[in-house]
Amino acid sequence: MAVILSGNKDQLRKRALIERSQLKNEIIEELSKKISENLFRNFNLEKLNVHLFYPISDKKEVNTWHIHNKLSHSVKIFTSAYNNDSEEWECVSFNPNTEFRKGKFNVPYPIKHQKELFEDINVILIPLLVFDSNGHRIGYGKGIYDSILNSTKKTCIKVGLSIMECSNVLIDFQDHDIALDYCQTPSVLHNFKLNP
Repeated sequence: MAVILSGNKDQLRKRALIERSQLKNEIIEELSKKISENLFRNFNLEKLNVHLFYPISDKKEVNTWHIHNKLSHSVKIFTSAYNNDSEEWECVSFNPNTEFRKGKFNVPYPIKHQKELFEDINVILIPLLVFDSNGHRIGYGKGIYDSILNSTKKTCIKVGLSIMECSNVLIDFQDHDIALDYCQTPSVLHNFKLNP
């Protein structure tokens, strides 16, 4: 039986960061390939507007370039880029062959891109550190994806991608937190839409 520890986000975040930092790069790469393969087995992403995050190299995140390469036959892919003028994260589309640079928080972004609307996204792939059996997630605590998810339409499918398996501790969430619909790990697709 899972338990909720009051105000446990910081504690779970710290533990996950330590666990992930101890994984060798070869293991991250192997698990990332499995996540990509299973994601395409479980979802038909063709002809959909897919919002993809790109891995921050020193954070040992899921290597989503495997997903990028599989989606690259599409006309355009969507991601988020930080606009220094407006000081906001914007939804952008770009040609898959565009060069990337590191931006705010070392988040990779396409140099050549065009502004889009988060409302036009059909599926959003979400980075995370920890998720629980209710589909609640913990990221780095910057609130970037909380803001992005509030800008998507209700029908947008929210899929977390996680190197680690589901936490046996329930995350202490707030009313403004938006739960995942699914989370793809190397071995399992967790479906939270089945939960009451």
